Amino acid sequence: MVTRSMMQRLRLAVSGATVATISLAAGCELANVSVATPRPRVIVHAILNPDAAEQVILLESSLTGRVSINDTVRFNPLDPVRTAGGEPISDADVRVFDARDSVGVRAVETRVGGRGTGRYTVSRQALAVLPGARYRLRISTADGALVTGETLVPSAPPGWVFGASELPVSATLTRSTDTLRLSWSPVPDAENYVIRIETPDGPWFLFSDSTRFALAGSLRNFFTGGLPSVWYPGFVQSLVVTAVDKNSYDYNRSGNDPFGGSGLISSVQGGLGLFGSSRSLLRRDVAVRDLDRAPLDATWQGTAGATSVEMDLWLETAGPTISSVSGRIRTSANRFVVGTLQGENIRLVTLAGISRRDTVSALVGRLAGDSIVGTYNARFSTTGPTVFRRRPRAAF
Repeated sequence: MVTRSMMQRLRLAVSGATVATISLAAGCELANVSVATPRPRVIVHAILNPDAAEQVILLESSLTGRVSINDTVRFNPLDPVRTAGGEPISDADVRVFDARDSVGVRAVETRVGGRGTGRYTVSRQALAVLPGARYRLRISTADGALVTGETLVPSAPPGWVFGASELPVSATLTRSTDTLRLSWSPVPDAENYVIRIETPDGPWFLFSDSTRFALAGSLRNFFTGGLPSVWYPGFVQSLVVTAVDKNSYDYNRSGNDPFGGSGLISSVQGGLGLFGSSRSLLRRDVAVRDLDRAPLDATWQGTAGATSVEMDLWLETAGPTISSVSGRIRTSANRFVVGTLQGENIRLVTLAGISRRDTVSALVGRLAGDSIVGTYNARFSTTGPTVFRRRPRAAF
């Protein structure tokens, strides 16, 4: 799945001004030098995955100030370039070749609202990407640009079955006391391994050249300001380990000059970006919990309007004045809770998934003894006063 953060990583922004003016001081004289708008370049993001039902190739143009970008729209994974603040390249001839193919399989562009999106897909029925095989990419744009690339997909042991490694295995983690230990079989032709954990604050990930790794419950997310926790009590967090090829490793470990893209290790010729490959090795759905230490740490029962609601809450991180809260809605699948507690004032936000962007409702109220008294606001529609009562923690 393509996310907004992936697209922002992809973006190779060139100066947004059509004409830049540089002031040069020479004694008491100032000179103005006009810099011409740079020519846009083709940017590619494509990672082949043999476990995927379809392969996705994203094409966009580097930003030069030629077009106005609306960066306030809601992200749409079917229109990822435009809704992440980019300029998609449409109507290109995008083809993927295996080692024996001279014609290639043409990718189909996704269209949303009748417009091209710069998102091109190849279904597994059209091309079954295999571990250990080499593939080529060729892109011909409508204005005559030609971009090419090549990747070697990380291999798999005998008996590999399509999609098997994408099936998650359930795991549990008590944050205060547990360490999650992982191990996997080596992949000889992989350049490195990536460990990725989904969190409310965005993904945490790390490269590893080892086939064993230990993840402490106290782990902090150094990709986000304030170093929040990686593990949130109440959440079920996805953890994935993948083997990646050299192209993917080089691209993600390199930096990006926001004006020219220098420093980024590109794996395509005729453009900028990534044509790489990866293979999933293991997936865990980690149910996170913690010890009950604070008065808030309990199961709470109440109603929202006419609906009965039961939720687990924990004091996630205690602060000098404001503490962080996390939890889950027990009575609704895939509903998690984040919030704050300041004195007796509590604010709880319900998420339709793991990201803070997926807010569906908010409860503003007061913690009073064994009760939480407040008002729900669901999509800006007040449901009236709500009272939750503390109960002993039900089985997690």
